[in-house]
Amino acid sequence: MEQDAGVTNLAFGDPLLPRARGDRAVVDVGALYRAHRVRLTRLATAITIDRSLAEEVVHDAFTGLHERAAVVSNPEAYLQRSVVNISIRVLRRRSVANRHRLDPPPITNAPELDEAWNAVVRLPPHQRAVVALRYWDDLSEADIARVLGVPAGTVKSRLHRAIRRLKEELKP
Repeated sequence: MEQDAGVTNLAFGDPLLPRARGDRAVVDVGALYRAHRVRLTRLATAITIDRSLAEEVVHDAFTGLHERAAVVSNPEAYLQRSVVNISIRVLRRRSVANRHRLDPPPITNAPELDEAWNAVVRLPPHQRAVVALRYWDDLSEADIARVLGVPAGTVKSRLHRAIRRLKEELKP
């Protein structure tokens, strides 16, 4: 079947733009996955400290988006918030196992960086999430508040406590 030159087939248009189906928008979850999977996996890894667990978290977030795509108005924000929330929830469920977990192996050959990373690993999940969003994703406090769905004051206090704790642990 031939298509008019002036008519755009939405199925082959920009994959990140919502497409209309009846009177509701449909998000191309596959295109969002290709565009954001790596970044979201890094974020989840920073929070969970476990690459394979982080990949599961990201897949769960995309599954949730797929199930709710028709009602989600901002898919990218939904995914980021889902990754943070799912990461924290998984850590809570695995808290007993995490008590017996060994420190991760050194990441670099620079002892200062390894020591700092090990201190970040020991932060509580909510503080670690704020540190990861601030310094790994380079988000402002206002953006972190939107991602986490908490007041900006909560973000500021969590970040302040995390930095204070890191300074105490990393004192020479």
